[in-house]
Amino acid sequence: MGVPTLARLAGDRGRAVLAGTGDADEVIEACTGALRPHSLAVHQAGGRLATCLTHVPLQDVSVNLLRYGAAVTVSSGDGVLDDYLLTLPIAGAARFRYGGAEAVATPDRGVIIGPHREFEFTFDEAWDQVVVRLDRARVESVAATLTGEVGPVHFEVALADGITGVEGLLESAVSLVDSAAASRRPQLLWQLEQLLIETLLLSQPNNKTAPVGGAGGHPLSPRVRQAMDVMLDRLAEPMTVTAVAQACGTTPRSLQAAFRKELGTSPVQWLRAQRLERAHALLHSGAPGLSVTDVAYSCGFFHLGEFGAAFRARYGVTPSSVLASRR
Repeated sequence: MGVPTLARLAGDRGRAVLAGTGDADEVIEACTGALRPHSLAVHQAGGRLATCLTHVPLQDVSVNLLRYGAAVTVSSGDGVLDDYLLTLPIAGAARFRYGGAEAVATPDRGVIIGPHREFEFTFDEAWDQVVVRLDRARVESVAATLTGEVGPVHFEVALADGITGVEGLLESAVSLVDSAAASRRPQLLWQLEQLLIETLLLSQPNNKTAPVGGAGGHPLSPRVRQAMDVMLDRLAEPMTVTAVAQACGTTPRSLQAAFRKELGTSPVQWLRAQRLERAHALLHSGAPGLSVTDVAYSCGFFHLGEFGAAFRARYGVTPSSVLASRR
C-alpha cells in the first residue's frame, strides 16, 4: 500500500495518453486536457522531453501518472481553472509555488493546490508523480455541506503529517474502474470520492474546516447515540460524515462537534474503530469458510492492504494470523 502501489494500479487500469513524447506542444495539450491549462518550459537549452501520461477517469476525480523525463517548469497559462490538484510524489524533488505559498515536494511529502491563485512548479529530471484532479465544484460543495459556509477552499500547500487513508481510498476507487462491482453499484465510486474529499477537508489544514470541539465527560446525547446506531447498522457500506448527519437530521459540523465534545474523537475515527472491533470478533470466531477478504468487505474495508495495516496497528497481529489461530 502507498503511492508506488497506487501508481502501479493506475498504470494497469488507466489509458496511456502520452508515451515518451518529446513535442512540447503535444505535451501541453494532453496535460491541459487531463489536468489544467498551463505553460511549460524545459530548463536546459536543447533539452528534450520524454513525457509519459496515463489517465484514469473516475467521476468528479481522476488519477493521473505524469513524468516529464526532463527538468521543467510548469506555470499558469491561459484558461479558467476548475480543479484542485493533489500531487503524490513517486521520485525526484520539486518546488511548488501557489500564490505566495511555497513547498518542497519529495516522495515522503505531497502537496495540494487550488484553482484560485497563480502557480509555478519546478521539477527535477527524476520527478515522477501521481496527480489527483478533484473537481472544484465538488470540493467546495462538500466543504459547504460540512461547514454551512459557501466559498473557495484554500488548503495549506504542503500535506500535513498524519493524513491517512488517501492512497487506500484512491486504490479502492481505481480498482473499481470497469469492474462488475461498479457496474452493479455505480454509486460506489461517488461514495469513495466523497470519502476522499472529506478526508482531505478534515485532515489537511484549510480555511473552512478547522478542528472543532474537545473531549468532554458528559453522558452521550441522543443525537450522538443516533449517529452511532446509523453507522453500526450500515457498517459494511461506504459512509460519509455528510450521510450520517443527514440521517440524523443535523449538519456535519454539528455532528463532528458533538463527537469531539462527548467522545474526544470524530465520527469517521469512531466508525473505523467499530469496524476493526467487528472484524476482530469475526476473525476470532473462526467460522467455517470464513476468509480475511470476506471479513474486510463485511466490515466496510474495501482495500485489503489498508485493512491489514489498520488491524495490525490496533491489535499487533495480522488478520490472517488471528483467523489461523482459531482453526
